[in-house]
Amino acid sequence: MVLGVVGEVMKTKTPGIRFIVTSACNYDCTYCHNEWEPKRGPISGLESALIKELIVSAKELGAKEVDITGGEPLLQIDRVEAILNTAKELDIWTNLTTNGYLLDKYKDRLVQAGLREMHIHIPSLDSKKYSNLMKGNSDLARVLSPLPRLSGLIEVVKANIPIMPGINDNEIPQMLDYFSNLGITPRFIESMSTASYSAKEQRVFDELIKDRLSDAKLKGSYLWGINEYSSEKGNFETLRCICFDRKCDICPETNFIHIDQDYKIRPCNLRQFRIQAEQGKTGEALKKALGFLKQQTGAPDQYKKLWGNRYIPLVLAGKTK
Repeated sequence: MVLGVVGEVMKTKTPGIRFIVTSACNYDCTYCHNEWEPKRGPISGLESALIKELIVSAKELGAKEVDITGGEPLLQIDRVEAILNTAKELDIWTNLTTNGYLLDKYKDRLVQAGLREMHIHIPSLDSKKYSNLMKGNSDLARVLSPLPRLSGLIEVVKANIPIMPGINDNEIPQMLDYFSNLGITPRFIESMSTASYSAKEQRVFDELIKDRLSDAKLKGSYLWGINEYSSEKGNFETLRCICFDRKCDICPETNFIHIDQDYKIRPCNLRQFRIQAEQGKTGEALKKALGFLKQQTGAPDQYKKLWGNRYIPLVLAGKTK
């Protein structure tokens, strides 16, 4: 057992750990927050032993899932494989989020390394709109091409679909139909403001979805409020950023602790608190990160800055409280 974890395991828990394997990306999405990091590659090298220790420590703190994100994580395929192989060895669920550009090239390696779940970022099925939103060297046809072959290779496949009212919300029924026929679950995500993108005033996001899918029925929810729906066209999910409802009190037990590309532990992307991960001390560092998170009650200053005059102190069920 990793040093520093024993004794407080039952006091401090986290549902999972999320590795930001790189902040670099070949796309430049209009609304991308890029985990609040500049688009650059990692300074640190591949530290397999440290990666393993972080995953072991997270599991001892109750983590049941290891997520991999970026930037575009497949630009760092060796890191991705190191994380997946360790998680497979420890029998812990894995999830990777990708823009899909390199998916056809690396899908067999991901399967071999034991990837259990994949989220592919696809905001539109219109090639022109897709390119306008994703920018960079984005190529919708290239991303869609391997999707029919993923069923049976990866246990769970979802399409991450950020929704921007007036831009792509009219595609919601079409996207549900398209992805359901491929055995892929669409996840409609409420976009949020970033340093370069100003989202529209908040509304109850699920109501926007129901405007487009009138027969949708809520089945349940998990983590901080990811909702699961059923409809005639198929099943889908909605995701609303936890910060929209300022649920800092439930964040430690429902959100994932981030590990950035240079192995800094980040309990909250919108707060500056960071701990450099070191071998032999990862359990202690993760507990400190969770302890910091549990002390937070109000919205981060960075969040208020992003929303400016449109910041609402608390929004629950469409009401200001």
